[in-house]
Amino acid sequence: MKFGNQCWVDVEAANKDKVVVLPLGSFEQHGHHSPLLTDTYLVTAVAEQVETELSDQIYLLPTLWLGASDHHLDLPGTVSVPNSLYTQMIKNMVRSIAMAGFQRVLLLNGHGGNVTPGTQAITELTNESDRYNEMWLALSSYWTLASPVMEAEQHDMESKQLSHACEYETSMMLYLQGELVRMDRVTASPPLVDSEYYHSEHLGRVNVAKRITTSTPTGAMGNPEAATAVKGESLLKSITQEVVAFLQEFATW
Repeated sequence: MKFGNQCWVDVEAANKDKVVVLPLGSFEQHGHHSPLLTDTYLVTAVAEQVETELSDQIYLLPTLWLGASDHHLDLPGTVSVPNSLYTQMIKNMVRSIAMAGFQRVLLLNGHGGNVTPGTQAITELTNESDRYNEMWLALSSYWTLASPVMEAEQHDMESKQLSHACEYETSMMLYLQGELVRMDRVTASPPLVDSEYYHSEHLGRVNVAKRITTSTPTGAMGNPEAATAVKGESLLKSITQEVVAFLQEFATW
């Protein structure tokens, strides 16, 4: 159910055990070929497909398009807030949900830079008050929830994993809003370090602090030239089902 379509009296009378889902996006560069709102478009699409399947079981908030993207500011068009402010934003949004009486909140993330400050927000809340400690406050990126069904061979991907403005993101954008993707301008940079440990892509095992222009001067990684709408449709269907499965279980916690 779309939270924003309710009146306050509807919220007052609502089943407070339903999960409130807040999608987290960003407004940042995505290479020469994908729009600034790519992360927001993708997480919104996942969230809306989930809401279609679970309309009587969840409340879906509008996507927070402003993210923690300071590491992208070297490339024009990025709009960002620093981690410290992002943490405070999330804390106050969760406080508002809690004041309405809800017990479960999922921050469904679509931008890697939001993970640290978003986790900090819910951690600080649970440490500050028994009220929040008694709630279920969770954060997960859609690619983390869906990792069992995002193996490259399952979707005919040439690159091993999702990264940034990559084959995965570009494929999903081609499926959702192909008119916004400039495939004639696709160009990506190789990993700064060719190592399974390096966190230039989301499945690296070590987090390395670098601004995006150091990691990839073009602003894109991971073979976006291999992207297709068919791959994107396959990915989105699989991701949606994994998020649905989690939310159905989360509602029982």
